[in-house]
Amino acid sequence: MGKVIRDISSKHLNPFKEEPEEKVAQERVIDQNALEFVKQLASDLQQGEFDLPPFPDTALRVQQCIRDPAADNRSLAAVIATEPALAARLMRMANSALMRRGPMEVTDIPTAISRVGMTMVQNAAMSFAAREAFKAPPGSACVSELNSLRQTSVKVAAIAYVLAKEAPSLRKPDEAMLAGLLSSVGKFYIYTKAADHVELFADRRALDRLIAQWHTGVARAIVESWQFPDTVAQAVDEQEVKEKNRIDGADLSDVLLIANIIARAGVKAAEHLGDLDSLARLRMDANTLRATLEAGEDDIQSMMSAMS
Repeated sequence: MGKVIRDISSKHLNPFKEEPEEKVAQERVIDQNALEFVKQLASDLQQGEFDLPPFPDTALRVQQCIRDPAADNRSLAAVIATEPALAARLMRMANSALMRRGPMEVTDIPTAISRVGMTMVQNAAMSFAAREAFKAPPGSACVSELNSLRQTSVKVAAIAYVLAKEAPSLRKPDEAMLAGLLSSVGKFYIYTKAADHVELFADRRALDRLIAQWHTGVARAIVESWQFPDTVAQAVDEQEVKEKNRIDGADLSDVLLIANIIARAGVKAAEHLGDLDSLARLRMDANTLRATLEAGEDDIQSMMSAMS
């Protein structure tokens, strides 16, 4: 039995299944190199054999501390203090235009945690971990792609936060930011794996098509393996699904769809998004979206600077 990835938008499932060998030959694949890559990728993910760089130990301990009901700000601050780069990132977030309250500048970690909240601490740890975990070795073929993805995922996260604050059906902008930070993790994974396949990585058009087809399902599998909330796993899986019931309230996938478009095309693209189901579910029109983004531009830039 050959393990292949379904050629459809996945929904509520990791997009992997078993098919007879004769069905494999019928799959729409780019070329033989891509087929072999996808088959191995599906097998690794289905069996839980993720060849992922380990999360930095500090970021992992931050997550464990946040999940510990007995932990408090001081114990969490002690963990963060062991990693100066993470501590500096948290301080920048606490003093950003988005989080700052009045003229008082935060100068210690416990106060920074109190100001931003546990979820935002987790987001700071996540952005730090993604930067550390997906570092390409010197001379790697995917250095520029990974650097670009890091910048984009941070921008998506900041935009998602601003949009989620304005959505009646979404009460957790911090979670929207986390989903934004994780939205490109499937692309990170595929790029780092593909860098070991010289023939595949040399054909950029083929690689781009492969990433476009599979990155959301791969992202969901990874997010689930890292034990993030189901709402975030579903959001990264469905972040490119455009046809939705407009009557329903928005979910995180709607925010990610729009945030990704704006992150890549700019605020002016908002005026062309009026027909999107996701925008209707956010109870916005094109003018409202643009006004929201323009009003939140300083917040977006501030948060991007803090998380970069």
